[in-house]
Amino acid sequence: MNHKIIMCTLAFLLCFASISALAFQVSGIPISKQLVLRVQAEGWGGALPEDIRRVLESAGGELLKRIPQNKPIHIHIVPSDSVPQVDFKRAANGEYTVRLSVRGRFWAQFAYQFGHELGHIVSHYERINDNKIGIDNKWFEETVGEVASLFVLARMAETWKTDPPYTNWKSFAPALKDYLDKLIKDTEIPAVEKMPQWFADNRPALKADPHLRERNRIVAIHIFKMLERDPSQWEAFAFLNLGRPDSTNSFENFLENWYFSAPKNNKGFVKEVADLLGVKSKLISDHVK
Repeated sequence: MNHKIIMCTLAFLLCFASISALAFQVSGIPISKQLVLRVQAEGWGGALPEDIRRVLESAGGELLKRIPQNKPIHIHIVPSDSVPQVDFKRAANGEYTVRLSVRGRFWAQFAYQFGHELGHIVSHYERINDNKIGIDNKWFEETVGEVASLFVLARMAETWKTDPPYTNWKSFAPALKDYLDKLIKDTEIPAVEKMPQWFADNRPALKADPHLRERNRIVAIHIFKMLERDPSQWEAFAFLNLGRPDSTNSFENFLENWYFSAPKNNKGFVKEVADLLGVKSKLISDHVK
C-alpha cells in the first residue's frame, strides 16, 4: 500500500479515537443529578407542573441509565402551540428549551414527546448545524428520537409497576404499555430481511423530508428491538453526529463517522444498523475484518 494512503488512513482513525475520548468521559454523576428540569408554571391544560416534572424525570432517567452524562442536562419545559421540539439555540447558561404539545394529564404522551426530544439532546443534534451537513441525514436523527420515545415508554411501563413517581400512580403503568403497543401495532413493519429493499425504495423521500413519522417509526421499531435485546448499546448514540461529513453528505459517510467515533463495544451495533438498512461501506467492512 502507498505510504501516503497509510498515513491518511491512520490520521482518519486517530481523529475519531480522539473525538471518542473527549466526547464520553463519564464521571459517575448520580442519575438523579444528570437531569435538571424547570417546568413552566402555566399552560398545561390542568396538569400540574410538579406532576409533569416527575413524569419527565422518570422518562429521562430511563434513558440516562443507559446513556449516562458527565455533566447535568438543564432543560426548560414549556408548552408548544404547534409540534414538540427542542430549540437549537440554548440559553446563555446552557439550558435547553424543550417544547411539548401535550395538554392535560396524559402521562404517556408526555413521556413519548419528551423522550424524543431528549433523544436529540443526548445524540448531539446541535452538531448538525456545527458541521453544516444540512438535512440529508436528519431523518436518521428523527428516527433516533423515535427510538428514544419507544424505549422510555417500554421501561417506564415496567418501572411504574413498583416504583412510580407517586405510590398511587402504579395503576398508570398499563396505560404506558398500551400507548407503546398501539404505536407498534399501528405501524406496518417489514421483516428484517426486507428492510434493505424498503430503505432503498424510501431513501429519497427520507432524505427530502426528515419528518416522515410513519417511515421513521418503521426504522425506529427495528432499532428499538435491537436495544431491547441489549440496552447497553444506547451508549452508541452518545457518538452520533460527532464526525466530520465529506462533501457528499452521504448516509454511508454519516454511518462511517458514527462507526469510527463509537467505542469498540458499540461498533458492532452501528454495523448492525447499517446491515439492517443494507448500507454498504468499504471502510466499515475493512475495519471489521
